Amino acid sequence: MHGIATILAMTAFLAICWWAYRPGNKQRFEADGQLPLDTDPLYQPRADKKSGDSK
Repeated sequence: MHGIATILAMTAFLAICWWAYRPGNKQRFEADGQLPLDTDPLYQPRADKKSGDSK
C-alpha cells in the first residue's frame, strides 16, 4: 500500500508541475501576478486619480 501511495503522490506532483510550467499558462500566470498591483492605489497612474481626492 505504501508503494502505491508513493506512486500516486509522485504522479500528482509531476502533473501539477507540468500544468504550472506549461507554456500555454504563462500569459495567465503573468496576468494573475499583476492583480495585487492593479488594485493598489500606489501603482495606479496619476491620470486615474481625481484631483480633489484626499487619499
